[in-house]
Amino acid sequence: MVPPHPVLPGSVLVVENLSRLYPSGEETVTALAPFTYTFPPGLTAVVGPSGSGKSTLLNLLAGFDRPTTGRVLVDGTDLHTLSEAGRADFRLANYGFVFQNHNLITILTALENVEFPLMLAGVPPRERRERAQALLDRVGLAARASHLPSQLSGGEAQRVAIARALALGPRVLLADEPTGNLDSHTGERVLELLTGPAREGRTVILITHDRDVAALADHRLRLRDGVVTTED
Repeated sequence: MVPPHPVLPGSVLVVENLSRLYPSGEETVTALAPFTYTFPPGLTAVVGPSGSGKSTLLNLLAGFDRPTTGRVLVDGTDLHTLSEAGRADFRLANYGFVFQNHNLITILTALENVEFPLMLAGVPPRERRERAQALLDRVGLAARASHLPSQLSGGEAQRVAIARALALGPRVLLADEPTGNLDSHTGERVLELLTGPAREGRTVILITHDRDVAALADHRLRLRDGVVTTED
């Protein structure tokens, strides 16, 4: 049995002197200027225009990319002391991801998509089916469990993606423009689902270019030209 992570008091995600620089000919491009920050429990919005460094920050927080300086600590573990395989295992155990285009597996049903991370974690079939069904019920899609992604609306697919992201009770939930392709009403429903884990005390980070969306967060970071400033 692989139980979801309990919600622990205090901050789980910390970055120290984190930066990312890229060579460009004879120059160096600062995609992310050095910054130090402790992400508090709850919902933190990272807001900024296209090209501001939001994707760079997300990739560093997730361990998809290596920083030029600094480190990312999750519950005291430095992501970049781990091997590539070690980081992948660590992400599975500690992170959940929601992408703008939901990234569901097209040949799997909604239920099977939610089950997928549980399968990777070695959860027995009966238990993972029960957990997946409960999560689909939580996002209001129990009746759509047998549907393929192509049979779901954009908002429904995004809600399945949120259920999948929550399957292992992640310590850190990263949501990259999750409402970017949705109408305002559907986007509001998706945001409501993301605030649930935040209210439970989990660390939820919402990447967005929409200041109205960011205004709903508990905490805000502003990114412009690779420079992070706080708006709390």
